[in-house]
Order: sequence, then C-alpha cells, then structure tokens
Amino acid sequence: MTPDIPRPTFPASRLALSVFCLLLLAACQVPDAVRPTVKIGLVAPFEGRYRYAGYDLFPAVRLALREANVAGGIGADGKVGPYFVELVAYDDGGDPEMAARQAEKLAVDPEVVVVLGHFRAGTTAAAASAYAEAGLPLVAMGGLEPLAAPEEEGVFPMGPMAEETARAMLEGVETAALVSQGEPLGQALEAAAEEQGVRLTPRVSPEEPGWLEKVVAAHPPVVLCDADPVTAGEVAAALRAAGWMGEFRGGPALAAADFTAVAGEAAEGAWFPPLWIPSGEEGTSPAFVAAYQEVSGGTPPGVLALPAYQAARLILEALEADISARGFPSREGMAAVLRERK
Repeated sequence: MTPDIPRPTFPASRLALSVFCLLLLAACQVPDAVRPTVKIGLVAPFEGRYRYAGYDLFPAVRLALREANVAGGIGADGKVGPYFVELVAYDDGGDPEMAARQAEKLAVDPEVVVVLGHFRAGTTAAAASAYAEAGLPLVAMGGLEPLAAPEEEGVFPMGPMAEETARAMLEGVETAALVSQGEPLGQALEAAAEEQGVRLTPRVSPEEPGWLEKVVAAHPPVVLCDADPVTAGEVAAALRAAGWMGEFRGGPALAAADFTAVAGEAAEGAWFPPLWIPSGEEGTSPAFVAAYQEVSGGTPPGVLALPAYQAARLILEALEADISARGFPSREGMAAVLRERK
C-alpha cells in the first residue's frame, strides 16, 4: 500500500530545508562574536512519508535551544563561556541509507558533540555505527515507531521500547488480527502474544493482496496495526468500510495527525498507548503551547513536540554538566554524562 501524498520536487524541498535550517541557526544565537559556540546535531525525516515527525519536533527543539541562548548560553556558572548553542539539522527522509550518510556528515564536524535523532527504528539502527566509530553520542528517540534495544555503544534511547508498547497494546486481548509492516513493534507484538497466550490470526501485511478479505473473514474482536500513520489510516478506513466493527489498536503512530486525516471517521475509538508521560501539565500548558506556536509560525504542537522539547532540554542539561566538570564541551564528556543519567 503506497500512500499518495503530494510532495515538492527534490531541489525545491532541499532548498526549503536548507533555508529553514539557516534561519534556525540565526534564531538560536544571540549576537556576540566573542562567545564560543557548541553544536548539537538533529536528524529527522523532513521529507517523504514520515515528514510529519520532522515538522512536529523541529520547532520544539528550536524552542529549547532558543531559551538557552536567550538566558545567556550554556556555561559553568560563568567560569568558562558561556557557550551559545547551534543546531545542525539534516533530513534523512526516513530512509536508512540516507540516515547513515547524514550521520557521517555530523561525525566529521568536530564541533558537534551530541546528536538527537533519528525518530525511526530502522534509520537509527542504520546510523548507529557511524556515531559509534566517531565517539559521537546519539540521543535516540524511537518516536512514532518505538526503538528496538540499541546494540551500539553511545546510543541513549528515550521513549518507550517496542516490547513495552506491545505489552500495553495486548492488555485485555485474547484474540486479535495483526496487520504489520514488519517494523520492531510488529515483531514485538508477535513475541509478546506468544508469551502472554494471545492468539494472533490472521497475520497479514497491508501490502499483500487480499489482506482485507482475510481479516474481515476472521471476524477478530481486535485488530492490532503496526504501520506508519498514513498506512494505518488506510487500514482502519478499509476495515470500517468492509463492515468490521471491532476495536482498532495501534502503536503511537496513531497519535499523528496524518492518521486521523486519512482514517476520517474510522479514527474514532482507535486506541494507542501514550508516547511519554509528560512532566506535570507542561505539554498542554498555555505557556508551552504559546511558546511553541511562536516558533512554529502558529502551528500547534503535535504528538512529538513535548517529547522532542524534553529530549533537547535533557541534552542541554547534560551539556551544562559536561562543561562544568571539564571546562569545555566534548563528545567523550557528553557520553559520560548521558551514561550516568541513563
């Protein structure tokens, strides 16, 4: 199943992203030529099927860095610096090969001391070795597709693991159909179902012919869907149109606006586990929403906004600790601080 989403041509989209990132760099710095700077990398899908993630989280990261710079930068109580923070943002398109190339670009820039990304399990796994070889720590957000357990040293995951999400999706379920694209969440659902004695039938891919007929014929009380938001929306809409009236459950991808837009009325009653548990009411507070919209040009925060903001804040706190301990920021120091706080 191939989502039909209009998108700009490559040159135009690349130019737009470049201009966007240049504007970000300007906005994230307070004019002061004598102040040293330190760079944080950001890699996310800004184009293609998964671009909803990039354009949701980007203003949140920008907001966190802008707050730090406006407050005077990151330093060791005035003993050194303070350092102003620059953001170096790259688009990986949600594609593993492109993710690896972008990781290599960040790895060769000695001023980049930490990276936030890649927001998909497959792209994170593809890029991990490049970061590991360069000693560049990666704060990895699984985002709308929970991250499998990292194998590379220097990868620091945030957010729910696939296994945790799968257990939540199977709570109270005895029999269900599984519609999966083969991502880590789908694999975790199969493993958890076997462990918990949940019967999964049928198990189909939304790309295979006849998947809809197989599911409808089985009359499952629950359908579990491991798919990107657009595909999940198409699956939900097709099931409802075919007369299936059971409970539709999915991963955090169902929280994306693209799912609701594609599924339409079929999105009503769809269930998904929360991404992160926000600290207090920060994610829905008028102050956070207003600050986010000031940076985003009026667009309200989506499902990844608060998690991305919290991740950026975590990185900034680690950067402060690294500079306080060593007198200057470094990849080695950032990895040590993040490892202590893991």
